[in-house]
Amino acid sequence: MNKRTAGLTLLELLVVVSITAILATIALPSMSTLVAEARIRSGTSMLASMMTFARMQAVTRNTRVTLCPTEDGTGCGEANEWNRSIMAFEDANQNRRRDGEEELLGFREMNRHLRIFSGADPDSTGKSRKRVVFSPAGTAAGYTISVKFCSSERTTPAAVIILQNSGRIRLSDRDGSGRKPVCDP
Repeated sequence: MNKRTAGLTLLELLVVVSITAILATIALPSMSTLVAEARIRSGTSMLASMMTFARMQAVTRNTRVTLCPTEDGTGCGEANEWNRSIMAFEDANQNRRRDGEEELLGFREMNRHLRIFSGADPDSTGKSRKRVVFSPAGTAAGYTISVKFCSSERTTPAAVIILQNSGRIRLSDRDGSGRKPVCDP
């Protein structure tokens, strides 16, 4: 009688496991870059949509609307880091701070896996804009703001959202001065 047994030998199993490990080693770095690029795309899209929303609210309501980074949605942060949360509010008294009677128009959590900042580098606080104020005409008061999006993945290129005084928003790999963003502190 000839019996056939079904199954794998130990040698066959080791070959399959080895090939799987080699393929995973090749694919994983590409996957982490892909995830980092998706996070940057998502972050730029979210901030650009909030900027557009705040601008349209200013025009529709015929009032000033302020967009700024925030910790909790009650007040603007004083740092140039935009990677926690952002809020848009009607700034009726034009003091660039959200007071109790001023309506919160929008609030979004940003991606905490990214470094999102305005200014020349992540630690600059001097000439970096900490808020954007849209006028009833849809223009942004002050000078052009460049918000940089950096990933901890060094191989992933940074992205920059540039908001011009006219209210125009564009995506670039360079800031408003034409420089590549500095992501490392």
